Amino acid sequence: MADMANSFQLTQAWSLLTSQFDDDILPITYVNSTAAIKSFVGDHGGVVVTSSNAKKIVSWALQRAKRLLFLPDQHLGRNTALALGLTPANIGLWQARANRLQATNPAALRVILWDGYCSVHQQFKVAQIAALRAQYPEIKVIVHPECAHEVVAAADEVGSTAAIIDYVQQAPRGARIAIGTDNNLVGRLIKQYPEKQLMFLNPFSCSCILMNRIDLPHLAWALDQLASGQPGNVITVNPEIASGAKKALDRMLSLS
Repeated sequence: MADMANSFQLTQAWSLLTSQFDDDILPITYVNSTAAIKSFVGDHGGVVVTSSNAKKIVSWALQRAKRLLFLPDQHLGRNTALALGLTPANIGLWQARANRLQATNPAALRVILWDGYCSVHQQFKVAQIAALRAQYPEIKVIVHPECAHEVVAAADEVGSTAAIIDYVQQAPRGARIAIGTDNNLVGRLIKQYPEKQLMFLNPFSCSCILMNRIDLPHLAWALDQLASGQPGNVITVNPEIASGAKKALDRMLSLS
């Protein structure tokens, strides 16, 4: 997802949008974005969000700016905006490849979404929910807000990774729940709660290869390297980029 928005594209978009709508635009970026994007957002008064705090921070931002530019995940942005009471007419889509804005009524816009998405969450469909409901009338469906809005609307619950885990933990014994998020997580939950009837919303969904690289053996190796004074795979960020990114992250932490 982070690769769907780069600083060159964002600079172009910002120039065109601010020339059309003046400077009353506040940029917001999902935490799944590059350091350079976070830096741009931080230097322009914006803030980082996570799927857990997006609703709170977007609500705050809407009180402070006439319009928001939300990137790179359009689905989290759309689901959050609609949950806060905005209408589809208040939401536009910035098409980065075409370098243009898609909107039915530009004057009514409050949130401009970047045309990005999570490839994993694109694999969940309303038809999958309907098929499971037909087979299991008692089933509950929970999905992540990176899913398309029609999928979120068809589900019983929507929540961040932490919210999904909490929902499963709180569910009664024997509860049948279909989960629409990365199948690595769903598989772990199925093993962790055998007394509950947990299911993949899409059992054939490709898992996130990037999240799959974060596991306990690699974490233990990283800690051992640090303890030995020989850290491996060190990532360095240009100090100027780091400074701007920290501004956006600090704003998020102060608001969360």
